[in-house]
Amino acid sequence: MMNSLYIAGEWLAGQGEAFQSLNPVTQQVLWTGEGATAAQVESAVQAARQAFPGWARRTLDERITVLEAFAAALKNHADELARAIGEETGKPLWEATTEVTSMVNKIAISVQSYRERTGEKSGPLGDATAVLRHKPHGVVAVFGPYNFPG
Repeated sequence: MMNSLYIAGEWLAGQGEAFQSLNPVTQQVLWTGEGATAAQVESAVQAARQAFPGWARRTLDERITVLEAFAAALKNHADELARAIGEETGKPLWEATTEVTSMVNKIAISVQSYRERTGEKSGPLGDATAVLRHKPHGVVAVFGPYNFPG
């Protein structure tokens, strides 16, 4: 049984419907597992909401350190990740390698975006003042296409 769900700091097996990932070129079974149930998804969302205040209390430098450690881990496993992406999507190795590089580079792009989009900006707008404020939204989910699994 594959423990593929990371919820509240623990790896768990899915309790939902069984499925398998096939190499789109050879149709070879790459792995099998179970999806999450609605209750497991809800548990993951609740765990993320509970973790958010602690994450938000960290300094910017502490958060950047965590993100840079993630980027370093991606770099350290780049070949392995590229092979997995290629097998899962049918992408040629050069393209899968480019995707891993994009994942690594996204960290610096995200940090730069944070710096550009935080705080408050104001300026004159006719006989009034325009004010732009950026505030965190809290827990969000990001769904990407299967062919860009990173």
